[in-house]
Amino acid sequence: MGRIVALWLGLVLGWAIASPSALAATWYRVAETSQGQQQQFVDLDSVEWLSPGHVRVSSYYVDRRSGSPQRTDYVTEYDCDRRRFRDVEFQGPVGSRGWLPVDPDPLNLAAMDYVCAVEPGAGEGR
Repeated sequence: MGRIVALWLGLVLGWAIASPSALAATWYRVAETSQGQQQQFVDLDSVEWLSPGHVRVSSYYVDRRSGSPQRTDYVTEYDCDRRRFRDVEFQGPVGSRGWLPVDPDPLNLAAMDYVCAVEPGAGEGR
């Protein structure tokens, strides 16, 4: 029985250490649909400018439309000038490795507008 408890604790601690949300210090809600059924959050401490107009950020999306909340974690790159995005890391049922237009998705658009307005270097190394 003690081995099972130790294994379970090891798995929980391993997940907490590896989970992007466990490492994030500052989650900020950038958008939500009416009545909060869908929400988009970004980690302000993860904003990383890759080049002028090109930024990477950790974020997560919560969908409550089916009753129980479904959370999807992402690391997304935004091309601020061309108004497009690509998910470079994701956990969950959706995600894309190629560049896609951000405009059809209002929650993702809000995330892009927010992080693209952050001054380069402002979210790094806080």
